[in-house]
Amino acid sequence: MTSRLFLIAIFLMGSSWQAQAAPGSDLVGKSVLVSWTENRQQRTDGSEVRAVTRNFQLQMYVSGAGRIFTRSTSSGRGGTHGNDQVGDGGKSLGGGARSVAVNGNSISVQSNWGNYARFLRIDVAPGGSSCSAQMSVGKEPGSAPKSFRNVGGYTIEIHSLSVSGVSCSIRPGNVFGG
Repeated sequence: MTSRLFLIAIFLMGSSWQAQAAPGSDLVGKSVLVSWTENRQQRTDGSEVRAVTRNFQLQMYVSGAGRIFTRSTSSGRGGTHGNDQVGDGGKSLGGGARSVAVNGNSISVQSNWGNYARFLRIDVAPGGSSCSAQMSVGKEPGSAPKSFRNVGGYTIEIHSLSVSGVSCSIRPGNVFGG
């Protein structure tokens, strides 16, 4: 029941953020970089369930027009995979939905894949010189692992997942060089 409430809360948080998407002046013209590590028990392409560590990085830029550009990458033993997104909606690295919303000096990123969901909240300090990030992950309650195809073309089943080492940094200008 707690996991179901968590997933509902993630959905509702994402929905309320979408309706209020407007960046604060401390975010405009800045790049935000967030990284974290996922430790999983997973099956890949029908293999045995094993421990897997994936390192993630999310790069974002908020343009002068308030438009957000993101690049997500995941790296580990199976290689590096990534995708880009312009605007507030797109696909997660696991093929599910990913949404990004900006509200003042806060950014929320919500994504799902298989039977898991992730909610990332980033808060930028007044003046735009630093940021902090918090991440929550959840699984559909009582659900068996659901297979999904990631952007690297692998079929994945996640049996358990934990997140550690969430860090955030901010810098002036466009991280994508544009």
